[in-house]
Parts: sequence; structure tokens; C-alpha cells
Amino acid sequence: MGTNLALALLKKCIFTLSWLVPRNANKAVLGCYKNRFADNSKYLFLHWQQTHFMQTIWISGDKALIHTLKQQGYTAHSRWSLLGIYHALTAKYYVYNSYIGDINQWLAAGAVRINLWHGSPLKKIEFDITTGPLAPKYQSRSLWHVGLQALHYHQEYVRPSLMLSPSPLVGESFQRAFRLKEDSLLTSTNPRTDYYLRYPEQRQTLPLKEDGTVYRRVILYAPSWRDALWQSNQHSIPHLAMDNADSPYQAAFDWQTLSQHLVDTDTLLLLRLHPNERHYAAQFCAYPNVLDISDWDDVYGILHRVDLLITDYSSLFIDVLPLEIPVLFYRFDHEQYLNQSRDCYDIGQDPLSIGQVAYQFDHLLTLLLEMSQLNTKPQPNKAYKQLQCLYWSQHASGLSADNLATDAISVDERHDDSFARLEQHLRQGQTQSFKFTFGTDIKPRI
Repeated sequence: MGTNLALALLKKCIFTLSWLVPRNANKAVLGCYKNRFADNSKYLFLHWQQTHFMQTIWISGDKALIHTLKQQGYTAHSRWSLLGIYHALTAKYYVYNSYIGDINQWLAAGAVRINLWHGSPLKKIEFDITTGPLAPKYQSRSLWHVGLQALHYHQEYVRPSLMLSPSPLVGESFQRAFRLKEDSLLTSTNPRTDYYLRYPEQRQTLPLKEDGTVYRRVILYAPSWRDALWQSNQHSIPHLAMDNADSPYQAAFDWQTLSQHLVDTDTLLLLRLHPNERHYAAQFCAYPNVLDISDWDDVYGILHRVDLLITDYSSLFIDVLPLEIPVLFYRFDHEQYLNQSRDCYDIGQDPLSIGQVAYQFDHLLTLLLEMSQLNTKPQPNKAYKQLQCLYWSQHASGLSADNLATDAISVDERHDDSFARLEQHLRQGQTQSFKFTFGTDIKPRI
């Protein structure tokens, strides 16, 4: 206990001292959770690499990823390499998807910390969490306990300088969960949902069938991470035979029957498990018409090809709302999840109202069969439109999957996106900084 506390104090001192290092206002370091190259920070990095808005460096602990990025012509360094440390100490901007540890949690003091976050607030996040296994990290009993928690969970307790909010609902949730001031929120969409609108030529392609033709339908199955321990609660779900199951998804599906349905209806199922659970996916990819994409960076480059999203508690369905992709909720562990995992935000509307809901596999299969017989894509219902406005506000219009597939997004819309808004905000911040320092309106380099 004493040794751990001393080490935590030493690291906190290093963090504090990093505030003294002069930082380059024309340089940003970017990173991602689990040392990946994905999500919002990835797309902002790719955009800035193409526009040269400022010097951008990708930081990661994955040496293989760093090697790959360098081969592709990007600037990237390992976290604890000499250049990685140098850039983490001297960059004015830290841009990340979860915490400053995506880059370097001990060298971030004095930097402008831009947390782009990796989802939308559906389940409670950060300091709003009061139930489930993550609650003890954020809920403290006394000031003394708060201090100990801030040492033990250092990066979780370092507040962002800036976050993006596509609607008042999202902004209010972020403000509470991350303990932000109101001026730390920038009204904007997200790089992950904007990138392929601005760069449609970079969208990914899906594999063809053996005869060289495309699948008639594409379904994306993307469940949420089950942060409560599955094994300790498996007995609470009576309709799942868990004795021989290797994962919750083995028990929740009859994969042979599902695969046969996919073959019969000329459908491709994209299996996208959460990064914390992607090891489960290997046992399912041998089934015909099932493609495991759990090791892909993310799914945003193929959303224009998706005809149906199947999910459960994942906030990914919020990201597809502007695209008007139909959503089917498969909540096979509904009771267990509600009892053992995080609470969800009360948004004044039941998210399940936007689509069909299944709690058992037989019902799921029936719904899939009914949907496969439709000749046209179903139109969003009133609840879908209402939720679209709650999460995306005025940004929800004009971005349907049909428009996305046909490049029917205007130049004006592409240039009023998250990239443009963030760049304008940073320019304004730099101009104000120069005015304060020099007493004159000097235009910064960016």
C-alpha cells in the first residue's frame, strides 16, 4: 500500500512538472484507447494529415501499428520512445478518444486536452456512474477518498479542456459526466460520422460472393461490452443453456440456423464485437455468410452498405440515426444486464421505440425473416425521427444512407462539419492567446 501510494505520488509530480515545458501551438499528438488506430481521433488525424492544418503525430504503445503508419507515410511514434516523449511534452494539443493515457497520461499537464470520446451517452458514463462494477472508481465517500481515487485513477480524474456536442442532450450529459464548464463544450458533430461525407472516395468495400456479385442485404451485428462478469451471473438467464458456452454470444444464438437463414436470403452478417470481447468472435467466423470484422479499426467506412443494425445497449445505434438505418435490438440478457451493469440515462424517450425488439433467438429469427421479405427499405417512424433530433439536433437532416451512397451531400454541408468547427474554434483560441500575449491581433500559423 505504502509503495503504491509513493509511486502514485511520484507519477503525479511528473505530471505536474510537465506543465513547465513550453508547448508548440502548431502541434497536436493524437492517440486511441487500447493502442488502436480508430474512432474520432483517427479520422481527425487523417483529415489533418491531408490538409496540413497543423503538425500531427500519432502516439501508440503498439510498435507494429507505429511501423504500419510510418510505412503509409504518416508521422507516428511509440509512446515511450525518445521522440514519443518529446512530442508528448511539447505538443499544445492532446486529442484522444477516452483518456489522456491514449497518448501519455503523465506528460499532459499544460496541454489543451480535446476528448472526442468514443460513443454517445446512452449508458451512464464517468462520474454519472452509480451502479455496476465501474461505480467505485467514480463515487467517493469523503474528500480524503477523492484524493486517493485521483491518485489511483489519475487519467480518469483529469478533466478535458474541450469536448464536442452534437445536441443539448449530449452536451448536458458530457458536462455532468466529465465535470465540465459550459465553455468546454463545442457544438459540433463528430469526426467519425463526418469523415466519409467529406471523403466519400475513401469508403471501404465489402467482399463479394464467390460468383463476384454483391450480397442482396448486409446486416451489422454490433453488441455492447458487458462490463459485469458474465460467468458470475449466467445462472440468472434461464432460457440460455450456458453449460458448454464459451461466451454469451455462443449461448444467445443458434449460429447454424442463423447462417442458413443468411445463405437463403442472400445476406451477409458483419460481426463486430466490442474491443474488450473481440476474442469471442473467432469461433463464429467459420459459418457461411458470417464475416468477423471485430479486428477492424471501426465500422464507419462501411455504414453506407448496411441495411440493418442489430445491437443491444451499444450507443452505435445513435451514430446511425442520421443515416436512417433500421435498428433491431436483441437483448438476450436483458434482466441480468439491468441488474448488474450501468444504468442508462433518462432521455425522456424509450430508445427501443425506434425499432423492433427481441429477447430470444427464435423471435430474432422471425423478425429477420420478415425484414428479408421487404422489397424496399422501411421508413423511419416518428420515434426514430424524435430520437434523431434529441441526439443530433439540427445536424440530423440530409444525411440518410441513400444520400451517403450517392454522394448527395453538398459542399457547404461537408465544410460545416466537425473538422471545420473544431479548426475554427482552435484558430479563435490561438488568436485570443496572441492578443493577450502581444497586445495585437497577430494571426497564428494555424
